Amino acid sequence: MTDLSIDRPIAEAPLLPGEINTRAAGLALAALLGGAWLLAQSYGWRQGALFLLGGALGLSLYHALFGFTSAFRVFIADRRGAGLRAQMLMLAVAVLLFYPTLAQGSLFGLNLRAEAGPSASACSSAAAAPRAHSSPPAAAIPACW
Repeated sequence: MTDLSIDRPIAEAPLLPGEINTRAAGLALAALLGGAWLLAQSYGWRQGALFLLGGALGLSLYHALFGFTSAFRVFIADRRGAGLRAQMLMLAVAVLLFYPTLAQGSLFGLNLRAEAGPSASACSSAAAAPRAHSSPPAAAIPACW
């Protein structure tokens, strides 16, 4: 036999619905407050406050079971399409609001432009990739910005 025995629990008992995993919640809260503090020290109190606001909004959306996949899951499993129709309506309203704003080129005095190229992460990784020669031709440099 091994040292593992059946009468000894391997892990904690699963939480009942409505119970809070205090260890995970405490770790998440510490990470959120630490990130807000770092942002406030580096970029000002507004960025720290926006980070906290984003965390609070994310928590509320999580508790509301908001997500694009949940509407598709409910549609396929229960044949209820209200969430899917709401998402399509939200997408249509976003297009109707953003398209004229992008066509105008500015909003509240800020210049706007549509991005149709590769994502910023792909551009940053392509720009940071080591090159075999010291000065690449202009066509070899990704035009990300």
